[in-house]
Amino acid sequence: MGWVRKLLQGDATAFSRFPEQWYVDVEDTARLCVLGLLDPIVKSERIFAFGEQTKWTNTVKMLRELRPENTLIPNAPEHEIRDRTNVIPRARARDLLEAFYGQSDFTSVKDSLEKCIEGY
Repeated sequence: MGWVRKLLQGDATAFSRFPEQWYVDVEDTARLCVLGLLDPIVKSERIFAFGEQTKWTNTVKMLRELRPENTLIPNAPEHEIRDRTNVIPRARARDLLEAFYGQSDFTSVKDSLEKCIEGY
């Protein structure tokens, strides 16, 4: 989220350092770690915490929606390549979040961004 805050300041360095990739909210990761440590149902199980795919074009769009007055947010890079990977085991992690925490899915990128920049 440090890179996101830099985007809000007009620093586009993240675009060249991080390609489009999968995203997961830190709180979702923590919840799954607790389950992996404490619940015998998931003992010795690898949990794939892949929330959703995102790319800079989407992130910039969301940041502009969340902070419409911020004119420093740089334009996203052009011609981003879309990763079409299907991480099949992520469904297990999503099911665990629902069963133990009542979440119907991972925290969305937009919701996570909103929490990150709240008060910023």
